[in-house]
Amino acid sequence: MTRKFPTNIHKEILNYIYAIYDPREELPFYVGRGVGDRVFSHLKDSHNKEVDQKILSLREQGLKPTIKILIHGLNSKQARAAETVAIAMLGKDNLANKVLGGGSSLVNVSPEELIHHYNAKEVLIRHKVILIVRNPWNPNQSERYHYDLTRASWKVGKKKDFAEYAFLVHQGVVKRVYTIADWYPDGTTFHNRNNPDPNNEYYHKDYKIRDRHEFVGRLLHPEEELSKLYIGKSVKRYLRATGSSIHYSYNTKGEPYKFDNNNKITNS
Repeated sequence: MTRKFPTNIHKEILNYIYAIYDPREELPFYVGRGVGDRVFSHLKDSHNKEVDQKILSLREQGLKPTIKILIHGLNSKQARAAETVAIAMLGKDNLANKVLGGGSSLVNVSPEELIHHYNAKEVLIRHKVILIVRNPWNPNQSERYHYDLTRASWKVGKKKDFAEYAFLVHQGVVKRVYTIADWYPDGTTFHNRNNPDPNNEYYHKDYKIRDRHEFVGRLLHPEEELSKLYIGKSVKRYLRATGSSIHYSYNTKGEPYKFDNNNKITNS
């Protein structure tokens, strides 16, 4: 189990809300707010007799408490409010918290996942990829949700036709890799997020005016070679400061981008 956060990511996580779970249960038995390595010191001495007894009981049974960072990147005022809301929603009677508690979009993750995210290594993309930035993003949603969130609905031109793969990117880090079988007018293939009536005349006119598209493809398993090459890697150099959610690993000729020593593209 991770025992501390690397000091270089303290400035990224700032104040955070954490939860401690019995690994056999779905709901936590404690919710707190912290900064620095507070969550780890809490496992040693929480200054809460009920929490300490619960953790000791788990260890005597050969079990380890599970930690989740529910939300991070908060200032102290936001953290106090978030803690209060979290405890109120879970119900104080269901927690070992004695009192009610006094952003980031990467939520409900383990400390290990948080460290991995902020220490992601840069990668040079060697395939023709469309990078789709989704902020906020919740890793605990279903894979169907992630797929629909990534593939629709985008205002993209002919440049999209070079793309072999699509990356779901959150805060500059690759989270999912999808193949692209083909592109279709937005709303013409089934997806869970929004599936309006295709027989509605306004629906057709609206989507024609918008000129947006969605792709159909396949999620690559984490153990597939392409996934291992890119998932968890930083692709920030490919994200242009345009405010757009759509970015590419190649230029209008389909040639992979090349970079100088300052990470500026030399063959745009």
